[in-house]
Amino acid sequence: MHMKPIFGRGHQTTRPLAGIYAIALVSTAIGVAVIILLNMFTPIEYIRSLLAPGAVKGLIYWMDLILRRILGLLIMSIIGGVILAMVLRHLLKPIAVGLSELANTGTDSRRLIKARQRLINLPLMMIPVNIVLWILLPGALFLTARLTGRIESPAAWTLGIRSTMLGFISSAIMSFWMEAYSRRRLIPLFFPNGRLTEVPGTATISISRRIRVFFRLGSLTPLAILVLTLLTLQGQPAQMDMTAREYGHGVIVFSIVLFAVFFLGAGALNRLISRSIADPVNALVAAVNAVKSADYDTRVTVVGNDEIARLGDAVNEMIHGLSEREMLRDAFGRYVAPEVRDEILSGRTPLDGELRHVTVLFADIRDFTPLTETRDPKQVVRILNRYFAAMAAVIQQHNGLVLQFLGDEIYAVFGAPVRRPDHPQQAFKAALAMQKERVALNRCFLDAGLPELRHGIGLHTGDALVANIGSPDRLSYLLVGDTVNLASRLQSLTKKTGFEIMLSEHTYRHLGRKEKDLVSMERLPAVAIKGKRRSTDCYGIR
Repeated sequence: MHMKPIFGRGHQTTRPLAGIYAIALVSTAIGVAVIILLNMFTPIEYIRSLLAPGAVKGLIYWMDLILRRILGLLIMSIIGGVILAMVLRHLLKPIAVGLSELANTGTDSRRLIKARQRLINLPLMMIPVNIVLWILLPGALFLTARLTGRIESPAAWTLGIRSTMLGFISSAIMSFWMEAYSRRRLIPLFFPNGRLTEVPGTATISISRRIRVFFRLGSLTPLAILVLTLLTLQGQPAQMDMTAREYGHGVIVFSIVLFAVFFLGAGALNRLISRSIADPVNALVAAVNAVKSADYDTRVTVVGNDEIARLGDAVNEMIHGLSEREMLRDAFGRYVAPEVRDEILSGRTPLDGELRHVTVLFADIRDFTPLTETRDPKQVVRILNRYFAAMAAVIQQHNGLVLQFLGDEIYAVFGAPVRRPDHPQQAFKAALAMQKERVALNRCFLDAGLPELRHGIGLHTGDALVANIGSPDRLSYLLVGDTVNLASRLQSLTKKTGFEIMLSEHTYRHLGRKEKDLVSMERLPAVAIKGKRRSTDCYGIR
């Protein structure tokens, strides 16, 4: 695949990656802020502060309390941010190289393939990286606080585990946020035609997994944090001098803060996950509605590799197939009447062979070979195309099907593939209309300084085998049988008899009084037809 350069050279190729760094750092900062907020309102620290000797209430107390709680977490945030940025720089390197490749060459390469793999896997790769950080850093922080005697063991375990659980939510938000950003800014650059599911070595977050992630993190995690905190607090009132009312007040305040934090956090996670599902579905719906309105140029923008992405690629293939079918339908409509075209394309007409009562028409330009020898080839082609266009239009108007253009000859059928009981009458009227059209066409030719054309037309009605005939690689819808041969022989006889149109007795018998009164016809003596044992009665029209 060849792709045009999208960016300019230099630092511009890395601009889309700045958003990835921003998402990682902001997600981490939000996670740390939530931990600080919950720790400030957790009764564990509150109770311990009340029991500490010499604790001073008021402004000095709260400043000391806030500084002690925030300082360690801020240090953890800075260390975590630095480590996260370093890891991200390593993970984003293939994508940065891929962006430079797009900017400089725009052609496929191994670097681009690796960049596409990394881009798809990046949101998932960041989950374990982030979780490890949220396990190690809070663990180190609260272990240090325990060893220095600033916090009791139950509180240290509770705060450490709770911070890690909050880190799980921060990791999920970071992952889905990065995915949303990549889908909007990066994936369209690397996958302009979709097909993300065809990239090897990539992982997939299915729809069911997305829903389970939201349920477990958005519903179970806050409940687990609340239960863990209450279990830790269970033995505290007996060890301190405080009323149950004061203790209950602290628990209620903590519960309200926990509810508010997870109301916002779960809402953000819900929005990211729901958008990752709803946006592709809405794109599919919009594309289907566009196709219903006959807009076959529309395409689904595929930005994922889950089930919806597979469906999006399939819909694009379907739209492409419908577009080709419509092109075929339009092209086919140039050679047959619309109802004939629709009948064939609907599949209601068997194309594997059947015996059909039809009328066959052959038309041939007289003395065309000498014309090709004395005229410029391009001019000959223009003359021939104008003649074929005019005659084919007449045949279509009378519900006929042009089967082939054979050199300077037209081969057409009436009554197939769509059954029509009046096919002899339609073929006869088409022959008369072709005669008039030739006269009108010659007037245009004379005005343009071109030679006049003469032609002969043969008509015969009878049974013929109609089918798709040819090799497995190339088929033609044709007729086989004596009916075709006789119509061709009658056309050839026009050269000797001087008639412009000749029709067989079989065709003549199917004409009504109305058709017979349209033009003067001469009955000819029985004519010997090459390849026929018996002579054939026929009629001629000058």
